[in-house]
Amino acid sequence: MSYVVHIWEHPQPTSLAAAEALHQHLADRASPPYAKWQQLRDEIEARMVSQGTPKEWIEFPIDPGHRERSYGLEFDGPENYQDVVVQSATGLGFSVYDDQAARLYLPFGYVLTFDGLSRFDRGDQGVAPPRFGPADREAVMAQCEAAWRPRFEALGFSFHRGEPARSDIPLVAERVVPVGKQSITISFSTFEERLSFEVIAAIVPEVPTAVLEACGGARRMQVRGREYRGIAAFMVDHQRGMEWMSMGGSLRNAEYVDRLIPGLFEYLDNEILPTLQACTTAAEVLHAATRPDQGPAELLPSRLPLALAWLQGDSALEPFYAQYEQVLSHWDKDWAREARDVLRALPRGLG
Repeated sequence: MSYVVHIWEHPQPTSLAAAEALHQHLADRASPPYAKWQQLRDEIEARMVSQGTPKEWIEFPIDPGHRERSYGLEFDGPENYQDVVVQSATGLGFSVYDDQAARLYLPFGYVLTFDGLSRFDRGDQGVAPPRFGPADREAVMAQCEAAWRPRFEALGFSFHRGEPARSDIPLVAERVVPVGKQSITISFSTFEERLSFEVIAAIVPEVPTAVLEACGGARRMQVRGREYRGIAAFMVDHQRGMEWMSMGGSLRNAEYVDRLIPGLFEYLDNEILPTLQACTTAAEVLHAATRPDQGPAELLPSRLPLALAWLQGDSALEPFYAQYEQVLSHWDKDWAREARDVLRALPRGLG
């Protein structure tokens, strides 16, 4: 008898009702090509073969060219196939929703049922790695830094540790582009004895101080992905659709850290870096700000695009404001209008 589970990579729902709503939200939703479908197929096949089952066991193998946000995978084969799919998918940061059994398998050995969240036996004889605690932050950061530094430097970023702030110690990647600077900050925190991380990507334009003050003192435009692929496994979806949800999560044990190392660049490669590459000049930033649905990531609402438009000249500010207003919420329009009015009154010699 055939049996279907649904696989996705998304911030984790906190109840089965939320899982079903998420399933309905993601079903048939178009998505760009994603290399992890091939990784999932390779992992499943390797596990099945290692258990003595030839590749011919599967009637419906994973399609690496799948172009939808979730994958409805039909089972019609050996009894161990479902266990292997769960082991493989959750190890890569996917969630596996079995709506018939009312179970959502989450990354790193957790399962959500009507009774709540609990650990589960993945059937791979794996022993839960030791929990990382605050004293291990230095070791975790060193492990991440060693893996990420070559990748960032190959992309033209400098990479260094930033100054500690509150309970956070950041790793900072920066590069200079014509509009100013682009930065990606990964902060590691030990707040309340929990080791966690947060990722913030931003564009920091080079703008005169008086113009920044006219825009309320803002200095950076945050760039956020849409699907959070790569770091979605670490995120708990309390506020699906809320753009200010923290981009990060807890690092409960070594398995989380191991997944974070490739997971960060899955997020960067698929969402953040293409958008940063398309926003190296003032004109490109203004284009992206007024077309937030066109790229894999978006610029969050900010007064700074108005400052860049003002720097282009009197003839650029009004047309840009008219376009920008169309993509802002009612609340955003109020402060955007105030910033435009202050910028109008600035003397031109500042630019």
